Formats: sequence, structure tokens, C-alpha cells
Amino acid sequence: MLTILGRPTDNETGFCDGLSRRSFLTIGGFALGGLTLPNVLRAENEARTGSSHKAIINIYMPGGPSHIDLWDLKPDAPAEIRGEFRPIATNVPGIEICELFPRMARMMDKFIPVRSISDADGAHDGYQCMTGHKKGERQPSGGFPAAGAWVSKLAGKVND
Repeated sequence: MLTILGRPTDNETGFCDGLSRRSFLTIGGFALGGLTLPNVLRAENEARTGSSHKAIINIYMPGGPSHIDLWDLKPDAPAEIRGEFRPIATNVPGIEICELFPRMARMMDKFIPVRSISDADGAHDGYQCMTGHKKGERQPSGGFPAAGAWVSKLAGKVND
């Protein structure tokens, strides 16, 4: 005979003639999870991007030169702010980068300089740069953009 409470086995109360509470909940959880599977698959399909690109190259230079010296030069700023390098024109009108990157300047239409990154840590925390989250601290209003946010913004959805 099947009983809900079952028989105690080894100091453990069982359900359904011997299933432990944990096993009972696990089986029930799988059953409930199966009910949502069509919704999960539909959402996954809708989230596919329209891009055929398979990778993104994120140049992360820990301890590298300042972005003001490489990507966001200030040629009209006072000498103590602007740095020693000069800007050069790129093949994209209105974008200038450091004179150390002449080849990159010729291919700038293939790159996306991200100049809107915010940082709550003066040390330019690598964890934050890669994940978009600050370790152990509350997020500022609006959070930080992560690499996934850039990809989503640029690639869009399949149905767009």
C-alpha cells in the first residue's frame, strides 16, 4: 500500500514508502520545471541576435597607458593634462586617436571605441571592467555596462 508518510528508515522520515523529503521535492521540482520549458525555449529563440559574428575582442590593458593618452586625447587642454602624444585623423570623420596607432587609424571603421565607461574605483578595477559589477559594493544608480550590454546594443535581435 502506498502511503504519503511512508515508513521511517535510518532515523529519516520518508514519503511515499521510503522517498526522503529531499527526493520528493527534487522530483516535484523537475516536474514543475518541465512545465516552463516551452517558455524558456521560446525566449531563448527570440533572444538570438541578427549578427553572424561569433566573437568580440575586448582589449583590456591592466597597467597600460591612460585612455586620455591613447583614445581620448585633449590637444587643446593645458600641457599638464593633455599628455605627450598628438592625435591623428582616422578613416572615420570626427574620430582622432593617438599618433602611436597609424595602422589602427586606417582601419578605425572596423573598431568601436567605448568612451562612456564609468568607474567608481580610481584603481580601474579589472573585475568591474570585465563583468560590469563592482565587487562587494552596491551598484550606482543605473549600474555599470558590461561587455554583454555592448554586444546586445550593437547586434540587436533576430526579429529587428
